[in-house]
Amino acid sequence: MIRRASLSLIVLFVLASTAARASTPFPDWITQAAATTLLPADAHEAKAAILLDDQLLTVDAGGMTTLRRRMVIKILRPHGREYATPVAWFRSDRKLLSFHVWSIGPDGHQYTVKDNEIIEVGAKEWGILYNDVRYKTASAPGADPGGIVAYEYVQQAPIYSGEENWMFQGEIPRLRTVFEVDLPAGWQHRALWRRYTAATPAEVAPNHWRWELTNVPAVHLEDVPLAPADGAVTGRMTLHYAAGNLGEGDALWAKIGEWFSPLAAPKTEAPAEIANESRQLVSPNADFMTRIQKVSEFMQQNIRYVGIEIGIGGYIPHAAADVYRNRYGDCKDKATLLISMLDAVGVRATWVMVDTERGVVDPFTPSLIGNHMIAAIEIPKGYDNPLLKAVVTAKTGKRYLIFDPTNEYVPIGLLPTYLQGGYGALMAGNESQVIELPILKPDTDTIEHAAHFELAADGSLKGDVRVSRLGASSGNVRHFFAMSSDKEKRENLERSLRSDFSEFDLGTEKVENSRDLNQQLVMRYDVSASSYAKNAGNLLLLRPRVLGTYVTPLRNGRREYPIEFASVGDWRDKFDVTLPSGYAVDEVPDPVKLDTDFASYTSEVKVDGNVLHYSREYVVKKLSLDAGEYESLQKFEGEINADENRSAVLKKQ
Repeated sequence: MIRRASLSLIVLFVLASTAARASTPFPDWITQAAATTLLPADAHEAKAAILLDDQLLTVDAGGMTTLRRRMVIKILRPHGREYATPVAWFRSDRKLLSFHVWSIGPDGHQYTVKDNEIIEVGAKEWGILYNDVRYKTASAPGADPGGIVAYEYVQQAPIYSGEENWMFQGEIPRLRTVFEVDLPAGWQHRALWRRYTAATPAEVAPNHWRWELTNVPAVHLEDVPLAPADGAVTGRMTLHYAAGNLGEGDALWAKIGEWFSPLAAPKTEAPAEIANESRQLVSPNADFMTRIQKVSEFMQQNIRYVGIEIGIGGYIPHAAADVYRNRYGDCKDKATLLISMLDAVGVRATWVMVDTERGVVDPFTPSLIGNHMIAAIEIPKGYDNPLLKAVVTAKTGKRYLIFDPTNEYVPIGLLPTYLQGGYGALMAGNESQVIELPILKPDTDTIEHAAHFELAADGSLKGDVRVSRLGASSGNVRHFFAMSSDKEKRENLERSLRSDFSEFDLGTEKVENSRDLNQQLVMRYDVSASSYAKNAGNLLLLRPRVLGTYVTPLRNGRREYPIEFASVGDWRDKFDVTLPSGYAVDEVPDPVKLDTDFASYTSEVKVDGNVLHYSREYVVKKLSLDAGEYESLQKFEGEINADENRSAVLKKQ
């Protein structure tokens, strides 16, 4: 898929610039922006600020667009240099017609970067074997605090779906940002705003529209606990344009699907070899659940994630036959082969365009924004099976099982945690629509820590631990176990135990069922810790919560952004501690019971003879909370923190 790019992640070659001081007048748009003394309100804390971001999109009735963009960035702090990197992206179908770079040093000297000082670099992305995305960049002189970097580029590209996105908000503040579109006579446009107050456009010429914003604040998420994705909270405007009627709302989602479906559908045509493979895996007459399980297991176990993307190939998949023969493909390729193989055994399926960051796809702002493709498998009318958890009902009344064939560690029937609670574009021709991806119930995602410990009179502790996981969130751990060496696995466990014990020895450890997605993922290990219980005269102070924490460190003060949990789930601890001879329990912590609409927590300590039994359960019921619920969350977490650190008192008899 086409990915969103972050300039802060670009690895640049460091070049010694020989740019000449400007001998000709600077462009007026740079000097005017540089002369600005008023900065956005939050600029005093920013690393850099954008003085001007000016875009002009010219649409040609012949099917081409030209985008001219001008940027002027002021560096405010040393770390602000990363935001002042001049970059112009291009690929085979998006031509770069021109690229120019200028700068003004902190001392006021003006520089023009020469064409031979501009370098061209190939973009890299995990899992992509080859793509034709490249960019040009340069090292501008004077790029120091107080300095200014400016650049301009012109791109030419074909019209695909008739959409352009104005991303006017980000990590640094913007003083002035402009977007213009010059449309052919008679063409229509519709501007959709997200997470920002809509600006009224000015018609500066016939069917030439201009939007302008000033003092756009930055979105600061770097140190925010339980933060949403950047793209979920930053403002943007999506512009749709066409020669004919555009429609609105659901009609725009349908327009996107109607553009994609005829391009992708021919790619699912299956040669005999695909049909034969599918029918060898499972009979077309088998139960529906059996058919989709067998095909999905083949996809997860035999088709590697490797992408080759050229031009429109960032959106359109390769042919299913090629993916099958090569045994690799990217997300949309894998979804396409899945659709083809399921069709061979009598199961209908289609694509769903999503984003792996919850909240980026907005149901009220139809667009092609998204970085991932998954599948929607149509469930026969009246069919039911308890393994079908990730089910949605479309507006047509059809039920679909949502499945990510790219994820090798989450079985069909469930949905990876990064997709739950988001939205996706169901690509189904004239039935295309936006769908809300399901949030699975907490009891479908469980973790249980069970352990038996023996406590000695000197406070040392030893025991055996069993950690059992089942559900979508176990996929991350399964992936880690599959991709890591024995040494890496052990070091990871040791890091985790350091938060529970000041000194410890880890014995043997063993992992079971890491690749059997329908069975509990089990890890067993034994551990001993010296001085676990604290001596206080004839007393021993023992923390019954031996392992693990459910507390998320939170910051004090007002919360500005929504709260995002990684997943819903049901997590339980059961620890038994055999007491040392000659000691009896004198006091145990009171039971705790907390219940809110977003989570619940219970803990209890009981004594049976010379064994102390500790049990607790933490259930996360919601994925997202409004910022206004932050105070309630702080109180909830504070009570858990207090409970986790309470001690039982053992008295020597």
